[in-house]
Amino acid sequence: MSATAHTSHGAPGAVRPSRWRIALNSLTLAGTGALGLVVTILISIYVRRILGPAAIGQVSWAAAAISYVTVLVSPGLALVGQRKLSRAPEQTERLLALVLTLQTMLAALVYGLVVAVAAFGPRGPIISLLLAIQGLTLFLTAWNTGWALQAHEYMAVPSLAALAFNALQIPALLLLVHSPADLVPYAALILPFTLAAVGFNAWYLTRKSVVNWRRMRPTLAGARGIVREAWPLALTQASALVMLNSGTLILGFTNSDEAVGQFASAFRLILVPGVITAALWNAYFPAFARSHDCPAEASALSREYVGLLAWIGLPIAALGWALGRHIVQLLYGPAFAPSGRYFEWLCLTVGLTFLNYGIVATLVPWGRSGLQLKITASAAALNLIVNASLVPFYGPWSAVAATVAAEFLIVVLGLTIRQRLRLFWHPILPVVGPPLVCSAMVAAGLTALPASFDRLWWAELLAGAAVLGACLIVFEGRTLVRVWKMMRGTARCPHAGV
Repeated sequence: MSATAHTSHGAPGAVRPSRWRIALNSLTLAGTGALGLVVTILISIYVRRILGPAAIGQVSWAAAAISYVTVLVSPGLALVGQRKLSRAPEQTERLLALVLTLQTMLAALVYGLVVAVAAFGPRGPIISLLLAIQGLTLFLTAWNTGWALQAHEYMAVPSLAALAFNALQIPALLLLVHSPADLVPYAALILPFTLAAVGFNAWYLTRKSVVNWRRMRPTLAGARGIVREAWPLALTQASALVMLNSGTLILGFTNSDEAVGQFASAFRLILVPGVITAALWNAYFPAFARSHDCPAEASALSREYVGLLAWIGLPIAALGWALGRHIVQLLYGPAFAPSGRYFEWLCLTVGLTFLNYGIVATLVPWGRSGLQLKITASAAALNLIVNASLVPFYGPWSAVAATVAAEFLIVVLGLTIRQRLRLFWHPILPVVGPPLVCSAMVAAGLTALPASFDRLWWAELLAGAAVLGACLIVFEGRTLVRVWKMMRGTARCPHAGV
């Protein structure tokens, strides 16, 4: 079906998205995401203050290397499976068995390659050991069934369980990690807790009578079809991984472990708001998948989604750009002072990433993965070129510039393609304009304050957040009232979608 056809008519029998279920899942995932964010920050603070920049650089480099090959273990298969199950839940056991079989086979193959590379010691024995340990997460990625739970919109309870397992890492860290010499135990610590979360998801599928594991057997029936459908998603994921990890990897070969640790620490902080985009994405994905043949509903969902992301992401970016250095020093201490400046400029990517989720990522549940691939591949190529050509000369600042440039390119290409193809198109400026202007004005006002105010940076942060909150009420008051009513309606259906 052409893009024109998509925008000209809709299926009369299209299933309308359940707003109360979206609200319940959004509320629960946002709540657990916020608490998980606190846990992640506490863990990050502790390990950086204990291990220091150089050790953090080593473990970050190994993690980036493993992330690069993760796409070979789950090459879009889970996302295709989630999309199919959102439309045909009765296929759950067949698709789940197929995806798990394929991903387990791929995990074994890729982990063997990781161990072989580690044996050559490309960056020393410590890095090789870290690669072997962190490479085990490839199997955990292969066995995770969270995508099936998301397709059935059972997200609330699994998200609470994931939060609990994540929080249990804190006492374990306090018991086992006390100095830079404990780098290896720290790297291995995540494995048992992640395995427990994977096991809970598998059990919960049975608890909700979605699958019967005793009936399921490994299978490759239908493998060719699902792989053919997934390969554009795999290439898209590979492009995203290039943007996420190229800076860290290239810095590891051209600069010191400390430089890697400083940049990686700043980069990790800008990923923290990703819990918000993940919560919203998981909640909206089934509705987007079902609206692909109903243009009016798809356009309305898109406008709502983009507006929500803009009012969350752009203020975060503005406040981080103006005051980020103080946040980093408070969290990690003076040893990570260089990270503060990197973090401020990297915060620009937070706003861009939030917009990209609303403009480009929605192409996936609408079945237009090929378009997303072209967009993200172009951005990944730009990121890789800038990193490879400039990092050897200018170090971490080149990695910062490459990250911002790549995310900006995605926004430009996404807007251009969706507008040109009229793909569930709606005017963007009226949606994004108000939060963009408000955020820019607040950021300019904060940076214009004299340096003597720096000791009161926390007051500046609160004042900026209050102003942006007031702007949200002024421009989106009716939407907030509608969302509140939707949330109250959700409260009357407490067992749905959990």
